[in-house]
Amino acid sequence: MIEIIAAQYIVLKTPDGRTVHVNPKQVVSTSQSTGKLLSENVRCVIYTTDGRFISVVETCEDIKARLEELK
Repeated sequence: MIEIIAAQYIVLKTPDGRTVHVNPKQVVSTSQSTGKLLSENVRCVIYTTDGRFISVVETCEDIKARLEELK
C-alpha cells in the first residue's frame, strides 16, 4: 500500500528576495515588525514550533488571512 501525505505551505518572501515555504501547522505566532531592529523591508516576523523565526516582507494581516484560508 502506498500512502501519500500532502502538506500545504504558504509561500513568502524574505527581505533579500528569497522565497520561503512555511508549513501553517508550524506557525505559533506572528509579530508586526517596527523596522528598528530588523531590516526596514521586514513587515512581519513569524515564530515557528521549533523556536525559529522568519522575517518576511508580507504584512502579518496578509499572512493571517492566508493561514485562515487553509483551515
